[in-house]
Amino acid sequence: MAITFEHVTHIYQPDGPLAYQGLTDVSFTIDKGSFTAIIGQTGSGKSTLVQHMNALLKPTKGIIKIGNRTITPETKNKHLKPLRQKVGMVFQFPEQQLFAETILDDISFGPQNFGMDETTAHKIALQMLELVHLPTSIAEKSPFDLSGGQMRRVAIAGVLASQPEVLILDEPTAGLDPRGHKELMDLFAQLNQEGTTIILISHQMEDVAQYAQQVLVMDQARLVSDDTPQVIFNDAEFLNKHNLLQPESTQFARELERKGFKFSSLPITEEQLVKQLLPQLGGSHG
Repeated sequence: MAITFEHVTHIYQPDGPLAYQGLTDVSFTIDKGSFTAIIGQTGSGKSTLVQHMNALLKPTKGIIKIGNRTITPETKNKHLKPLRQKVGMVFQFPEQQLFAETILDDISFGPQNFGMDETTAHKIALQMLELVHLPTSIAEKSPFDLSGGQMRRVAIAGVLASQPEVLILDEPTAGLDPRGHKELMDLFAQLNQEGTTIILISHQMEDVAQYAQQVLVMDQARLVSDDTPQVIFNDAEFLNKHNLLQPESTQFARELERKGFKFSSLPITEEQLVKQLLPQLGGSHG
């Protein structure tokens, strides 16, 4: 499911004295089946942007196309429920949104809310537990008896249970240990390989470099760049201007350049760094 913004502006409280712009004349396209990252400083407009993608917010000006559906300032809210089934959103710290008495009920709530019968919803809920690497034996337990990392997996399973075509992730690994972080990112990469369009808000530049094919950079409610991670993370002047960091591999490569090492293009992942370093060190894989 492709997503296109055409000159989208969003003004909060447009008729009041506290009116301010959350988005200003934003245009871009996210291709179906892609993995897109959205980066920028806190308050740059990232969350406002993604809330337009499942119609939690509507544009004040401009047009949004999501699949075969078009959203304008005039679009009625009652027409947007089917879209929200297709575009799932995992908010930051999603475990705070758990509410049901059992894990099974929590995960199956979304599908039932969209009209699925209870038996089918429970069957899908069990499949989602396995997908997020939790045993189905916990299904009848309270979600509040789980660890923080397990609660987050249950919350993510609840979004996945509605089988969205697009999955929006707002800092999904915030606060997790390195193992939990990697397991979740690998899960999102797997979903992407199976055809789900992934949209990731992140301050982890290593994740952006490792997983994303497209990067949208927001600053002061404007889209200031739409390019590949390789191009964006090789432009140190642009990153400095917008108060963004390069991935650790890129920072390390820049230090090595000062010591005489040569790079055809600055590496942005560990894999790229090793590939360019080995020949200069006289080594090889083996």
